[in-house]
Amino acid sequence: MRLWALALAASLAASGALAKPQHRMHRKAATAQPRQTVEARDANGSWAVEASTTVGSCPALIPTSLTIAENKLAGVAGSAVQAWGYLDENGNIVARFTGEGEHVARFHGTLKAGRGAGAWSSSTDMCGGTWRAAQE
Repeated sequence: MRLWALALAASLAASGALAKPQHRMHRKAATAQPRQTVEARDANGSWAVEASTTVGSCPALIPTSLTIAENKLAGVAGSAVQAWGYLDENGNIVARFTGEGEHVARFHGTLKAGRGAGAWSSSTDMCGGTWRAAQE
């Protein structure tokens, strides 16, 4: 039994399995502010939105106007909803609109060069559609 244990230990030592892990020095990455691309900067401002329903029947959850400031959804007009959303560095928008009675619509697409388009859906109301936008 001892012979077997010694043979196993020698085999593991030869393969490096018993070697201590080497410590690597890691430099902490500098915390840099995300670079804002032209697409994201140009999307700041007011946008007129036109949404259409292609599946189901929903309450009016998609606002008729959005305001983007510092790549965040800063305001909405045209419907009584609470809004949350952001724009990434490539001009892609993701938003959520919550209306009375916990009706929720999710909204995504792209805002670039003064135009926008995408899709929206509501799992609470089993409906959805598309949207288009133009910068005002």
